[in-house]
Amino acid sequence: MRIEITGVSLVNGVVTISAADVSEENLQRMERTRSEELRELEYQFDTKHKPALDYLNRYMHRQKAAKGSKTWGDALRAIIGTVTESPLKIYRVTA
Repeated sequence: MRIEITGVSLVNGVVTISAADVSEENLQRMERTRSEELRELEYQFDTKHKPALDYLNRYMHRQKAAKGSKTWGDALRAIIGTVTESPLKIYRVTA
């Protein structure tokens, strides 16, 4: 699914990525229902949990916007506004 990242936050070791669903299916649904609202999604990664940290690390390395960032904060800020494939569904906290 394609998403547009609208925000990121890091609180107590938990990275939260907020995004809008910009997939073709969602855009077609919006057209059929004449809706103006994009579906909002939220993904959370507990960096204290090694598998989640490893996945987040791989996900961030695939983001062209984050290339060359010196810190995690810089990398997370760099991906805001990008359109990309969504992270794994197991990290999604909203439908």
